Parts: sequence; C-alpha cells; structure tokens
Amino acid sequence: MSSVSLQQTLKTEQTLSPQMLQSLALLPMPLTELNQFIQKEIESNPALEIPESTETSYDPEASDRKQQMIENTAADGESLSEHLMVQLVESPLDKSCREIGELLIGNLDANGFFIVPLSELFEGKSFTEEEINKTIETVQSFDPYGICVPDFKASLVLQAKLSGCKGTDLQIMTELINNRLDQLKNGKFNDIALSLGISVQDVEAYYSVIKSLTPFPGRSYESNAETYIVPEFSVHEVDGQLELKMNRANLPDLEISPEFSALSDGLSGTDAKEANNYIKNSIRQAKTLISQVNLRFETLFKAATALVEAQSEFFYNGPKYLKTLTLKQIADIIGVHETTMSRLTQNKYVDTDWGLFPMKYFFSQGTSTEGAAQGVSRNAVKSMIEEILKENPKLSDKKISDRLAEKGIQCARRTVSKYRSELNIDSSFTRT
Repeated sequence: MSSVSLQQTLKTEQTLSPQMLQSLALLPMPLTELNQFIQKEIESNPALEIPESTETSYDPEASDRKQQMIENTAADGESLSEHLMVQLVESPLDKSCREIGELLIGNLDANGFFIVPLSELFEGKSFTEEEINKTIETVQSFDPYGICVPDFKASLVLQAKLSGCKGTDLQIMTELINNRLDQLKNGKFNDIALSLGISVQDVEAYYSVIKSLTPFPGRSYESNAETYIVPEFSVHEVDGQLELKMNRANLPDLEISPEFSALSDGLSGTDAKEANNYIKNSIRQAKTLISQVNLRFETLFKAATALVEAQSEFFYNGPKYLKTLTLKQIADIIGVHETTMSRLTQNKYVDTDWGLFPMKYFFSQGTSTEGAAQGVSRNAVKSMIEEILKENPKLSDKKISDRLAEKGIQCARRTVSKYRSELNIDSSFTRT
C-alpha cells in the first residue's frame, strides 16, 4: 500500500498537556463559530491586529480584512432545530414519541442529516421500534422536506417520494439518485436510457425533477452564520498517497498591534497607572487568544494525522473498510485526555474522496474478526450485508451471518437482523 503523505500548514510549536487542552473553550468550536468568536474579540480588544502582509506575499486588500470579516458575519435567524421543534410541539404525537422527536431533531446537523447513526442514538433507550419509525416518518414530513435522513442521496429520494413520486417512477428516481448522478451530470443520457430500458426523453425528464430538489434542505434555516458545513480538514488520495490538508477557512492571522503596545511609552500623571494596566491586560488577553487558536489547530492536526494513519484503509477504499477505533486510542497517541478528544471531535467534519463525514463517524463500535489486529466497524459490516444481499436477495439472516464468517467477520444472526433493520431491508420472508 502507498504511504501516507501529510501536509502541515501550522506555524507554532508548543508542548501540549491534558490540563492545558481541557481548559480551552475553543476546542469544540466548528470553524464558523470560531470565526464569530474571533471577530468579537477583534472588535473588543484593540491590542489584536490582522497583519497587512505575510512573509511570502503582500495582499493589497489586507487592510480591509477586519471590516470584511465583520460584514460577512450572517445575521441571527431561526435555526433548523428551532423550526422543527415548533412543528414537533404542534404535532399529534404522544409523550413517548415527542421524546423520540426531540432526540432526532437534536441529532441533525446543519444539512438536516443524522450526526450519529440511529442505532447509537437509541442504544440503551426503551422506545419500541414502532414508536421510533412512526416518529421518524412524522419528522420527515416536517418542513423542509428531505430532513431526518443519513445523507443527501436519501434526502433527494425522500423529497421525490413526498412530492408524489411513487411506483415505477420512484424506483427509477431512486436508481438515478443512488447510482447514476455522475452519469447524469456528464450527460450520459443514452447510456442510462439503454441500461434502464426507458427513453432518453424520460431520462431528461427525471433529471429535470432531480435538479429541482434540494440536496441540503436544512441549510437555509441554520443561524449564527453556520448556513453550511465547513470541513476542518480534508483527506484525499493524490498520486497514490493520502494528503491531509488543514482548513483555516477565512480565519485571519492575528498579531499584537505594535501601535497599541507603544501607547504606554511616555505615559505620566495620575491616569498613567490605570492606562498601563489596561494596555497590559489587553495585550495579555490578545496573546492568550492567539496561543489558544494556534493550539486548537495544532491539536486538531495531531488528531487528524493519527486518524488518517489509523483509518487509512477507509480513505483509500471507502466506508466498508472503516475499522473500529476509540477516542482513547487517538488520545493516547497524541498525548491528551480522552475527554479532550471527545470535545475536539464535536461539530467537526472531514472532506474525503468518499464524501463529507462527521469526525465522530471514524470512531465507532465494531464487530470482532478472526485473525485481525483491529475490529471492523458496524458501518463496514452493514455495508457488507448490503453487498451480500445485492448478490443474493433471498438469503436469511443466518445465511448472511455464515457469509460474513467466511470473510472472517463474527456477526451473530441477531446482530445481522438488527443491522438489516437499520438498513431498512425487509426480512427474508418478505423478500422471497
């Protein structure tokens, strides 16, 4: 396998300790929230300054960065969760289903998609499967259409279904959305028509409907300037190697204003002491902020590096190669406490060749394997179950368990049944 090539863009070098990291409120902040936080600090602390040039090049518009950053901060509005909670309160659901609805809404990201799998969300809860499914269906009927699903493809299919598409039309739409979006984008209408046994005009009509749908329905409702997800880092295969790049988005570099620091020179009189204290405190606070911002990115870079090493099979080959990985394992590698890793992975997303994933996605419980140094994650096992059923749709859960065992995956029949249900695949009695 090709080696992993990493690119670091950070400039600071600091010795980290769990005590230092646990005290930082900046760790769980996503980039958009951090942007807002820094903007407020710039407005309130005259010691902070955005440099007008860098060591490598001069930006003629650098003097406007501070004002530009302030102006680009979006106004507060109704968030997606607030919008959905209003509809939940007005729904006819009973108390138990309302509790489920609150859990579901709290588990949606800015797009309206699940942050953690439903199996993890309801693990240990006493709700029945009927109650959960009923509530999911109710929340999916809320405005905007297409929320409370795993990803954008499921969202598009749901939107088509809720818009009245059914029967053969829904089957074809589902096939186009799940497996043929790239062909559609590249204008391969003839190939699709021949493959599906429909006319080119029909393909064009279906594509017209798909283009009218919204792949990320929740974005228009998110407040606090977080109208879209900004990945914290990206991992892509380039020339056979994995390339990790950190993202500082539109965050400005910060420095201490030399003009403000010089204000204390030559001060005298009764107000000098108070003025000097104000200047010193402002400079101290500015230095602390700069240090914390840099420390946040450095810690995240270390965690990202360890994550890429641990999950390299995923980044090369896709979700079914995701391995079992705990927060503690990565925490031990980078020398921080497990609770620090938990905070660090909150609200963070990773851009990959296989799509955009929450950072927490890479830390999942797994299933034991024979002769394997590390277990296979539940997501990988579910992907294998899907593949097995595509090859032979009539297999029972016991037969699927046997097939997994042949691949070295020990997964009990009961667990197969649970995963199959989570994939919304009927039992063999219904499929035969």
